[in-house]
Amino acid sequence: MKKYFIKAAPVTKLRDDMMNRGLVRPHLNPDDYPSKELKDIARKFNELTVESREASLLRRDFFANANHELKTPVTAIKGSAELLCSDIPLDEEHQKELLHRIGIEAERLHSLINDILMINRLENGDTAEEREIINITELIHSCVDELKTQIDQSRLRVDVSAESVTLNANRKNVYGIFSNLIVNAVNYTRQGGRVEIRLSSNDEEVSFSIRNDGEPIPIGHQPRMFERFYRLDSGRSKAVGGTGLGLSIVKHAVESLGGTIRLESDERIGVLFTITIPK
Repeated sequence: MKKYFIKAAPVTKLRDDMMNRGLVRPHLNPDDYPSKELKDIARKFNELTVESREASLLRRDFFANANHELKTPVTAIKGSAELLCSDIPLDEEHQKELLHRIGIEAERLHSLINDILMINRLENGDTAEEREIINITELIHSCVDELKTQIDQSRLRVDVSAESVTLNANRKNVYGIFSNLIVNAVNYTRQGGRVEIRLSSNDEEVSFSIRNDGEPIPIGHQPRMFERFYRLDSGRSKAVGGTGLGLSIVKHAVESLGGTIRLESDERIGVLFTITIPK
């Protein structure tokens, strides 16, 4: 009985330390345990604790940011509707302005909710939706065509060089990648600037790049551009209708397909995103 107690004591200590973690210190010290197996368990427990804490912080920040972003259009819609329903006399032009604002803010709210739902689906690894053969070339041209009015108004030159490429993937994920990147490039290219889109493939992967003449992204901000709700220029992002989730959706969607995305930006390049997706 005594021999068994001696062997079990380190395990009991590890169990008690794990249960009481945070009361005395945030991490376990692997050197407190005699065997290699217990040291490894302590190290793994520390890793999981850090991951859990980081995930908790990310969730907290996400909900705080989402709450703020949702309140903005809701407040605008509520204020405009209350003014329309009040006893304050409004001429026809003012009424139309308020209705127009309600429409714009409702569309912004709709886009934000859709983006939040997509981020949640991608982060949860929801792969239940069916895959299908998608013509990437046609999808890219369709995304550009949808922005024709804005492209013409901004006098942009959009050059598309795309081979005939197909991919067996989830359509929502693929559309989220190319639509967000193309919209982002058009929104942030200076008046009279140029957007270059390139698509090619080989037996192993699909390669896509999009470059624009936008203001270079400072190197210190580049690693954060894929964070949820991160905006380099908050005022301009909201002016062009961005939700702050576009690039985060792109990153998660690319990773869900086993691909990689790279951002390069300086005075010479402008802003360049490069994606590779395995076939």
